[in-house]
Amino acid sequence: MKFVRRAAAWAVAAVVMLAGANAAHAQDAKYPTKKVDFIVAFAAGGFADTLARFVAQKLNESWGQSVVIENRGGAGGNLGARAVRSAAADGYTVLVTTTALAINPTMYRRLDFTLDELAAVAIPAASPETIAAHPSKAPGGLKEFIAANKDREVTFASAGVGSGSHLAAEYFFREHAKTKALHVPFRGGSPAIQAVLGNQVDLIASSFGVTSQVVDGKLKGLAVASPSRNPAMPDVPTYKESGFDFEAESWVGFFVPAKTDPAVVTFLNSAINAIVTEAAGRDHLSKLGFRLTPRSVAETQAYLKSEVGKWSTMVKAVGVYVD
Repeated sequence: MKFVRRAAAWAVAAVVMLAGANAAHAQDAKYPTKKVDFIVAFAAGGFADTLARFVAQKLNESWGQSVVIENRGGAGGNLGARAVRSAAADGYTVLVTTTALAINPTMYRRLDFTLDELAAVAIPAASPETIAAHPSKAPGGLKEFIAANKDREVTFASAGVGSGSHLAAEYFFREHAKTKALHVPFRGGSPAIQAVLGNQVDLIASSFGVTSQVVDGKLKGLAVASPSRNPAMPDVPTYKESGFDFEAESWVGFFVPAKTDPAVVTFLNSAINAIVTEAAGRDHLSKLGFRLTPRSVAETQAYLKSEVGKWSTMVKAVGVYVD
């Protein structure tokens, strides 16, 4: 037993030493020696932008080099991804995007880039998909809501067709709850929330966007689709606690052009993970509703592959495609 423990400890130490050596190599190469551009594939103020700006600020302080945010939204995150895949593979142009990167290869029939053109750096934070309702419409939990509405078509709002929240909710209602549900898309999270607050739509499917309304009691969170409860909404049960074996989270990830030096990728991974695991960063982001998920480069790449498979299943089941 002692031998096994020592072997495990040596293995962990070897991984840490290797990561450190790669990071040191990047530092020896004087990276970064100039400003780093974060291309955020969505609009300012949103899920990806919030994390990107926090990380950029901390890296500015740590590196003494500017990390500049450029919001390049459009085409479900594809415009930003295209821009970065075509950039110089030197670590100075970083894509910050969401689960859309895992969804779009299946949902878009004509996607003019592949994930092989990007290298995954880090996927350090996620926010569980959440179903919430006006408190007057859901005196009980998710299971009770479904039982009370089994004879009619329920309506749910989301911030657009093909978003992770839309796909996850429609897949859940169809495959798990076996309930008729009509998706009502809106142009953004705020109008979707207002429709539910005004009792125009039964439910809202969202992730990051509903945290404050649930905490304030304006909306009632029925379930979160994560392995454990969201610390920002501790009173909201998981889907599993509600009787449904379903998990889906929206995440924020950092990517660079595929041929970027692996040492630079490892250095960026370590720097970003340090920000979300440091006490102040962890507390700040958790209160906003992020579930922090620091991973090594290898773990990040494996997770991305699994996410592409998971979301592909949901896209095909729901049948939402973009030509």
